[in-house]
Amino acid sequence: MKFNPLFKTALQLPIAIGLICYSCGAQAASYNIDIFTGYSSSNPFGGSTFLGGGSPSPDTGFAEVVNNGPTTFTGSVSTTAVSNSAGDLSSTFLGLTLAPGQAVSFAIGTESSNVGGFNGPFGSPQPGVIITLNGLFNGQSALLSVNDSNIHSGVFRTNPFGVTLDNYVLQGGDPLGRDTGDGFEESQAQGHVNFSSVGAVPEPSTWAMMILGFFGLGFLAYRRKEQVSLTAT
Repeated sequence: MKFNPLFKTALQLPIAIGLICYSCGAQAASYNIDIFTGYSSSNPFGGSTFLGGGSPSPDTGFAEVVNNGPTTFTGSVSTTAVSNSAGDLSSTFLGLTLAPGQAVSFAIGTESSNVGGFNGPFGSPQPGVIITLNGLFNGQSALLSVNDSNIHSGVFRTNPFGVTLDNYVLQGGDPLGRDTGDGFEESQAQGHVNFSSVGAVPEPSTWAMMILGFFGLGFLAYRRKEQVSLTAT
């Protein structure tokens, strides 16, 4: 039995589309990462595994990374923290595994509000400390990065220099790197940022409906061509 070329093409089309769509969908990993920042005389994130990076003397900035998603993260967490008066306080924590529900925390040097700010000239608006996650979620690569300037608490306060803000928690609450004093620094609300991605893959029934729909369109085109041929005859 010979198939009409149009019918064969119509049959192959949904299969090819289905394979392509399935391949794309299967590659999308789901993740939900929360990053918190705080300034304290001790680690405010005591429920997490402390990785290091510094210690308070008498206080400093701390960050916490929490895996609230369905997939395990493997890779590294690092900070880029080049200060104006204390040198490079950056840290990199390699070989990290964060299963769903697990969290890690780390410090930003020692007394991170007293070093003139981070990653920008003193007296000018700075990016602040940069926190980066680099690794895999469910076998798929991901690079997540955020500056202290973009981590907000939602609680606005005016610092001793007259700046009203809810960010820059890790460098003591001033975008220009000035020392705001222990009282202001330690009373800052915690900053928070979320990274999330939902790798939705259609249900098998959805794929079946799509394929049948494409097959139906091809079959109708085939029938129409057959009817035209019979009429011409």
